[in-house]
Amino acid sequence: MKAHFIGIGGIGVSALAQYYLADGWRVSGSDAVRSEITDDLKKRGARIFIGQRAANIPPAGGPDLVVYSAAIKSDHPELVEAKKKGIKTLLYSQAVGELTKKYYTIAVAGSHGKSTTTALIGLILIKAGLDPTIIIGTKLKELGSTNFRLGKSQYLVLEADEYARSFHNYFPKIAVITNIDKEHLDVYGNLAGVIKGFRTFFNNVSAGGYIIANSQDGNTKTALKLQKSGYKIIWYKKGNHKLSIPGVHNQFNAEAAWQAVKLLGVK
Repeated sequence: MKAHFIGIGGIGVSALAQYYLADGWRVSGSDAVRSEITDDLKKRGARIFIGQRAANIPPAGGPDLVVYSAAIKSDHPELVEAKKKGIKTLLYSQAVGELTKKYYTIAVAGSHGKSTTTALIGLILIKAGLDPTIIIGTKLKELGSTNFRLGKSQYLVLEADEYARSFHNYFPKIAVITNIDKEHLDVYGNLAGVIKGFRTFFNNVSAGGYIIANSQDGNTKTALKLQKSGYKIIWYKKGNHKLSIPGVHNQFNAEAAWQAVKLLGVK
């Protein structure tokens, strides 16, 4: 099977491309400029095109699937060509959303602290021997200076970005909410729109699942008022953990991570 990624140099799309490579797919992808990320993917076996043109989707023997980032416009030549050829096309977030249905997914959302909290959860699960798959929006030295890890267990730890409503495509068993702020107003319009966007994400949490929420964040408390039943809300506040990373905010992030991993039996 072959997959082609438009915008493969993006931090999220590159992680998903690594997943498909590790899963045995033949992977190609394009981006406007060469980068450390595209060079790394090339070393891992992906075919990389610098410059985005219809010819990157060959007339014969082309991909079975085309995945594109939220930044790609509908008139992008590769996307137009893929649709013309009847190739299945998915937004990055839709493709990740399919993974969240296959795994026991722990998704970390919030305006600030997502990457740190996702990293903490993922690294704790590795240390605890739970062998998670990890998709995160930053490179981690502990993952070999990349933003992806393929595990062999049922667990997927995912950074769930609210930009372009991406997290509306994710279906976690555990959702961690660090905080809610006036972010991505080009998408949501105002704070009320952001809160509404998070409520939509909450409704994707599996029946019998959990929302781990910051009790000190007023916007999170507002967003979780009058929500559907079917999941349990676990409220947390600032932790008191021995950390090698400084700052009060990281005590909150670490406590959120601890509350999540406890649910998976970590001592």
